[in-house]
Amino acid sequence: MAKVRRRRPPEDREGRMPFGDHLEELRLRVIYVLAGFIAGTGACLFFARDVLRFVCQPAVAIFQINDLPARLQMLSVQEPFTIWLKMGVLAGLVVSTPFTIWQIWRFVALGLYPRERRFVRVTAPTSLALFSVGVLFFHFCVLPIVLHFFIGFGKKFQLGDVRPTWLQQMILRAEPPSAATPATQPALPLWPVLNGDPPDPRPGQVWIDAQTHQIRFATPDGVRHVPSGPAGNKAYLESQFRLNEYVSFVLSLYLAFGLAFQLPIVVIFLGAMDIASVKDMARARRYVIFFIFVAAAILTPPDVVSQMLLGIPMVLLFEGGLLAARFLLRHREPLAAES
Repeated sequence: MAKVRRRRPPEDREGRMPFGDHLEELRLRVIYVLAGFIAGTGACLFFARDVLRFVCQPAVAIFQINDLPARLQMLSVQEPFTIWLKMGVLAGLVVSTPFTIWQIWRFVALGLYPRERRFVRVTAPTSLALFSVGVLFFHFCVLPIVLHFFIGFGKKFQLGDVRPTWLQQMILRAEPPSAATPATQPALPLWPVLNGDPPDPRPGQVWIDAQTHQIRFATPDGVRHVPSGPAGNKAYLESQFRLNEYVSFVLSLYLAFGLAFQLPIVVIFLGAMDIASVKDMARARRYVIFFIFVAAAILTPPDVVSQMLLGIPMVLLFEGGLLAARFLLRHREPLAAES
């Protein structure tokens, strides 16, 4: 049976398409983008547990490092279902964005000359790789730093030992806490300190996990644990993240960092297409850096740490894009002279 192929739109003598065919191609690319988004959302909803584990792992690790209960809260009845839907949509958007970028490059290439299309075919895979690098850079490098900073910043607001004043005790007729201690202390059990759980714990067995700083014990239903914190620290204020807000925070920054890492491709594209010369972009460096940090402030939450962790890599990517554009243009000019 003959293979049916989609008809390529007609081109003029210079290799470009008429305007009406451009509109038809745009409609087709939009359909592809929507189909990719729907497919990505469906896949993320199906693998919701794995996606949630990947997204929440940095928060759980930072909680354990700071001796805090490693849990994220759900505070409403319908929140598990809404989180499932939100995570599927946002994660689907992140997952389908490389496919969207590819469709954008495919559409842009139709309005270019054959020589310029070859440039697009080279840079498009690099663009997809940079998006993935941006997402992974945020997940493994930036997100732990941001979470650790805010949790550590919250510890500075600990209230210490807050006791009722004598006036409060007199008004409420409360007795002050007794400081008396028994003459003899009962013997306490010595629990083993292990790096993780024993291979096959028996019900009733108790041990201390040196990695998570938890008292863990085995029951017929499995292993349970008791969270603990530093002795003498009365944590009246404790960092606890709401899962709904945490998922929105992380997934939106996945998208922001992935798109921000497209900056070198944009710089190279502007220079290669003669839209803006490399010298002009270098002379406008101070204005570009200003707009980079403005964009970082818009794309990230309202805190200086997140803005700096996005703005500084974007500045480095801009400089890298200028170097790459100079290199490509230096090698393109002799070829143009020969032709």
